[in-house]
Amino acid sequence: MLKAYIKHLEMIKHGGGSDDELVSWLKNQGVVRVEIELKKRLLSELGLNDLANITDAKLEELYEAQIEPFKRADCSGDDDILDAIPQKSRVYAAAWLAGQDMREMASRATLFRHAKVLRECGIDILAPRNIERFPVKVRFIELEPLSVPDWYSLDAKAA
Repeated sequence: MLKAYIKHLEMIKHGGGSDDELVSWLKNQGVVRVEIELKKRLLSELGLNDLANITDAKLEELYEAQIEPFKRADCSGDDDILDAIPQKSRVYAAAWLAGQDMREMASRATLFRHAKVLRECGIDILAPRNIERFPVKVRFIELEPLSVPDWYSLDAKAA
């Protein structure tokens, strides 16, 4: 199971002050905490049920495998996608985005010509688009490890 938290909101929820320096820093950095929860059976299948077998490389590989579907997110819902499409193919892209049946719009040859152009832009007009089934807009954000800020100290927080 993959879980993601907006870190500064979680800190406030668990008693941190919204005016706290660390909370402000986390908010300004846009920090998101990502957790992967693995069940016992999957750990056994991956050979990670023994602590001695767990390495950073194996954990990174597992993490990448878990987030890989998010990297394939459909970007066709982006507002500015039409701007990146060649002028002649925009009408076909707009019609597909609106859920129209593309086979009714053009001849077979024209349809395939525009489909080739649009595929390079991340849109497959040959596949029917069910706009009711995908109402959620998905955006992929590149995740990277975060270092503790130089000014932060656990000793200072405990005092």
